Amino acid sequence: MTAATHLNGAEAHERAEAALKTFWPGWQGDLEPLKPLMKPLRATPFVVHGGSEPAVVKVWGPGNADKAQAQARRQAEVAQAMSDGLQRAVPVLDFDAANCALLMAQAKGKPVVDVLRGQPDRLDELALRAGQWCRAHHQSTLRPAGFRPAGHKAWLERLMAQVTSGERAIPDAGAFVTEAERLTSLAMSLRKRPSLRAVTHRDLTLSNLILSDDGTLWGLDFENAKEDEPGRDLFSLALDLLRYASDDAARSACYDRLWAGYGAAEIDPEVSAFLTQCFALGLWANTPARPSQRQAERLAMAHWVRRQSAL
Repeated sequence: MTAATHLNGAEAHERAEAALKTFWPGWQGDLEPLKPLMKPLRATPFVVHGGSEPAVVKVWGPGNADKAQAQARRQAEVAQAMSDGLQRAVPVLDFDAANCALLMAQAKGKPVVDVLRGQPDRLDELALRAGQWCRAHHQSTLRPAGFRPAGHKAWLERLMAQVTSGERAIPDAGAFVTEAERLTSLAMSLRKRPSLRAVTHRDLTLSNLILSDDGTLWGLDFENAKEDEPGRDLFSLALDLLRYASDDAARSACYDRLWAGYGAAEIDPEVSAFLTQCFALGLWANTPARPSQRQAERLAMAHWVRRQSAL
């Protein structure tokens, strides 16, 4: 029988309690869910009350055991590398493989997305901080590399074939194919130009960055341990940040602050632009023909970033 990948609220609570009694024998505190428990979830985080220290426990369905272990391992590595200063990663306290439960320190503060909802006037400040955090996260693995576009070209060709055949139904498919064809024709001319590689987050959103009262920015939900294009994390952050800009001028200022926070990057400008275009097309290719409001907003921001990075 296939192990469950999702847990309902009662199942997640039961596993979290069992894990905490392993972490802290004799624990008799309470658990406060950090997400609505209206439907089964792949991963369910709880604030732990009554423990030895402020903590959050996150539990996965047993079918996601590999994912849980990967996140525990990678988050511990990143937390060790980002253990001081204002750009940090939430430390791992323990991991219970039997219950697929990760115990981590509680970062006292608010997700940046919640800060911006209440204080949109802090957009430029937080864009700068997000860029600084991203650079600190990449720094230990960041390395120069000659650009290798063959994989990107093959990926674009696959997407074009899927969209043209109707296998992949997306908004404005004709425009997508035209843009993908243009990028494909440019790809090999960028071969061996200066680029960068780093182990990235690959799921970086403003919900994964917690701003504490003392100004420390804490990152969490690490899992990826493979090298990638560093700009991918910045692109993901940009999609979230730009939603809070009131107009084009504010979007430009925000985007500039994000990159200013990241700092100098030894990458060919045309390679950087090509990659940003690819990130935008990747999101476009994964947007359904009838997108939700949230999906439509993200696609609109991806198009805006794509226009800013025109080749």
